[in-house]
Amino acid sequence: MKFVCRKCGKVYDVTTELWRCECGGAFWLEREKPVYFTKADIKTDEFSMWRYEKAYPMKKADLTATFNEGLTPLVEETWDGAKVWFKNDSLMPTGSFKDRGVVMLINSFAVKGITKITEDSSGNAGASVASYAAKAGIECNVYVPASTSEGKVTQVIASGARLHKIPGLRDRAAEAAQSGAEGVYASHNWNPYFIEGVKSMAYEIWEQLGFDIPDNIVCPTGNGSIPAALEQGFSELMESGEINHLPRIYGVQPENCNPIYRKFYNEPDEFEAVATIAEGIALKFSSHRDEVVEAIKKTNGKMAAVTEDEILAALKKITKKGYYIEPTSCAAFAGATKLLESGTISKNDNTVIVISGNGLKASEKIFHYLQQ
Repeated sequence: MKFVCRKCGKVYDVTTELWRCECGGAFWLEREKPVYFTKADIKTDEFSMWRYEKAYPMKKADLTATFNEGLTPLVEETWDGAKVWFKNDSLMPTGSFKDRGVVMLINSFAVKGITKITEDSSGNAGASVASYAAKAGIECNVYVPASTSEGKVTQVIASGARLHKIPGLRDRAAEAAQSGAEGVYASHNWNPYFIEGVKSMAYEIWEQLGFDIPDNIVCPTGNGSIPAALEQGFSELMESGEINHLPRIYGVQPENCNPIYRKFYNEPDEFEAVATIAEGIALKFSSHRDEVVEAIKKTNGKMAAVTEDEILAALKKITKKGYYIEPTSCAAFAGATKLLESGTISKNDNTVIVISGNGLKASEKIFHYLQQ
């Protein structure tokens, strides 16, 4: 395996101590042989994301830290009069989809004997990294915006990680972590193993739909790991002959902070990022921006941007269905509403909406929002 920069094409050995390419681009993992995965490769006695082990760059038997993550429910529901499916990753071990990628990230460090890492996060990834690092016996520092929901902050502290609260928006936390990193800088937004884990969502959806694919997948998009990983996972299945086309992927960002949306529609890169209730996707800079745009276009999907009022309306509506999810996830539902209203997505389509995080992480904020 090699690390490859898709920005300049430079190749690095996986033992490199760099966390990004010298040109500033992100690393992506390149395998010696293409991934060919068929139904026959499923480990049917493994009830976690590791049932698709052959598709990954590491094996479960070699892991230092795992909580048997994955295999979350795909639930048939209705949304705005359309039949849809909810992929409920709020039920992951630490309460967010981030566990899919973090299990790969942490174990990639453990196998190298690394004993101290630094991560920056809007909260969910920090909580996940802290938990997996604790299980692996790795000392952990986590940098978060000072406004991060208390539930996420509490998870970080409870796992024994050292917490650093940084004033300002999410990108300030990243800058502080990079300049003050203790041990290895282990950002999930830059580490190439992370997307290799998140792509497990594609394999699960494929199997849960009877080895078929939906017409559309709508997902919250911050740095863009979900749409990028879904495109990668489904592309691997297509190359293996298990499916014959890709589902359309729709990434959703808040209007207050939407760099990937702006790139997708060729709007100016420079903009003023404003705080959003969708705190988990409030990134002014995406390390994978260009690659995410390319991935979504490859599926014939699109980007959507939603207002704070639209996210709030989606929060109030989804909680009435019994789903207690964080406001960040509600951006995807607000996006689905907008896509359905515009006719971009048909009510007759088979659509999956991704729930990325649990509401218990942001209860104090949800209580406030529901009063509005």
